[in-house]
Amino acid sequence: MPTFKLNFHDIISQGIPVLVLDLLLTALLFYVIFSLLRGTKAIPLLKGLGVLFVFAVLSQKLNLKFFGGLLQYLLGALVIAVPVLFQPELRRALEHLGKKNVFERWLPFGNLQSKDSLEAVAKAAEDLAAAYIGGLIVIEKETKLKEIEETGCKLDALVTDALITQIFQKNTPLHDGAILIRGTRMVAAGCILPLTEDSHLVLELGTRHRAGLGLSEQSDALVVIISEERGTISVAKGEQLRKFNQSGQLLKYLTSEFGEKREPPFSPTGFFNRWMGQ
Repeated sequence: MPTFKLNFHDIISQGIPVLVLDLLLTALLFYVIFSLLRGTKAIPLLKGLGVLFVFAVLSQKLNLKFFGGLLQYLLGALVIAVPVLFQPELRRALEHLGKKNVFERWLPFGNLQSKDSLEAVAKAAEDLAAAYIGGLIVIEKETKLKEIEETGCKLDALVTDALITQIFQKNTPLHDGAILIRGTRMVAAGCILPLTEDSHLVLELGTRHRAGLGLSEQSDALVVIISEERGTISVAKGEQLRKFNQSGQLLKYLTSEFGEKREPPFSPTGFFNRWMGQ
């Protein structure tokens, strides 16, 4: 069974610069863990582990051998139990971490979206909302959604508002799924998206909104959601929903997300994705 040792004298003797770096990296690690697991059932568990950690430190400093030994065995058992009990949450967090583009904030290397494509998506979404016809439009970014593409009917079509509107017409074969847009092409329709497991969502949100949020939890894609019941437009990004009520708002938002990006002749992230077969 692993033992827990925390020697404060050794920590302080590292020197101030190393100590500061150590504390910053530790804080960053906890921040990343909480960000990835936020809104899941694993958060109460992490809080409980934090309490046990504090008691373990206190028992070590007070030399409480029996109580400290009991906590060490308990923590050792939890190391084995946690991956079993929270496998879905941990899998989703690791997938999100592995697919996240750490260079995106500093390097403007995104999927190139033409102005015509963005205008077509915005116009089709507004037309569908006005007619109270539901729809799901996934706009791929850095994370390649090959698995999502495989769930639908593969296409290779130019993005136009007429085609998007036609696909989502009621009683057509592909109207229930999502459209996947990669760059300036519509690559698949009728795609199935993963549903979010967030239990804090309002009951008014239907399956389309839960599917859009579910994909945004696992990738950096933008998902345009048109509500059939309320005739509203929302966009799921980064586990958050944004609503657009006025005409032209969606196009401005899409332009701010894609319009200023330009694909360079050589992109390190793009090269890595191609090398990995994505």
